Amino acid sequence: MTRPVRPFYIWVARLAVGGLFLAACLSKIHDPQAFALVVYRYRLLPDILINIMAILLPWMECVTALAVLFATARWRAAGSFLIGGMLLVFTLAISLNLIRGIEISCGCFSTRADVAVSDGWNLFRNVALIWLSTVVFLDAFRRMQAQAEERPS
Repeated sequence: MTRPVRPFYIWVARLAVGGLFLAACLSKIHDPQAFALVVYRYRLLPDILINIMAILLPWMECVTALAVLFATARWRAAGSFLIGGMLLVFTLAISLNLIRGIEISCGCFSTRADVAVSDGWNLFRNVALIWLSTVVFLDAFRRMQAQAEERPS
């Protein structure tokens, strides 16, 4: 009887993870210069890497979000795995700045500096998203295994 609930739950997890990452990348892609300033304010990267990160990261968020939302099981597994990794890095960066007392906007959904500063809510949200991306990854991985078993050898 729980069988029909599982696909719905997986789809909701995919929508949450993929949808949030797709929404998050839009302002960063639209204004990479402002996003570079957000990256700089974290004070974690050498200056030479800031612009590269500000250009590449939003596109990585976009591609992985699209994979989670629309791709085959193999690409969905890769996308959700990468999203989980990005979320882990983002969580560590936010945590480090909270510990160091650096009050900045996380840069998650806006490149504006006057947006609310990072706090415990950002950490809680990221942990929940890591869990959901793990659920999506495990589902996609199981589907890949099932497809491999169905193929004639």
